[in-house]
Amino acid sequence: MDSTITITLGQLFNFLFALLGIALLIILFILLYKIYETLKQVKEILTQNEENIDETLERIPKVLHNIEEISGVVNEEVKNFQGVVRNIEETVEYTASAAQGINEDILEPIRDIFQILSLIGEVFPRKKKKSWFKK
Repeated sequence: MDSTITITLGQLFNFLFALLGIALLIILFILLYKIYETLKQVKEILTQNEENIDETLERIPKVLHNIEEISGVVNEEVKNFQGVVRNIEETVEYTASAAQGINEDILEPIRDIFQILSLIGEVFPRKKKKSWFKK
C-alpha cells in the first residue's frame, strides 16, 4: 500500500486563502464589536447629557445675536476712534507747522541778533574786572 498524499500548488493556495479569509472575518467581527461598544458609550453619554445639550442648543441663537450686537458696537467705536485719530493728526500737523513758523520768524532772527551782538562785543575791548585774587 502506497500512502502518498499529493498536494498541488493550487490546493495549497486555496487553503492559504481560506485561512486568510477566516482571519480577516475574525478581525472584521472584532472591529465591528469595538465600533458597537464605542457607539454604545456615545449613546450613554448623549443620554446622560441630553438636558445640557438641549439647553446649549437653545442658547446658541441668543449668543449669536449678542455677538452681532457687540460687533456692531465695536465697528461704530472703531469708526469714531478713526475720526479722533484724524483730528489728532491734523492738530499735530498744525502744531508742527506753527512751531516751524515760530522757529523761522522769531527764533532765527533773535539768534542772528545775538550773533551780531557777540561780533560787536568782540570788536570793542572789555574792561577787566578787579578780582580778589591775582594770577
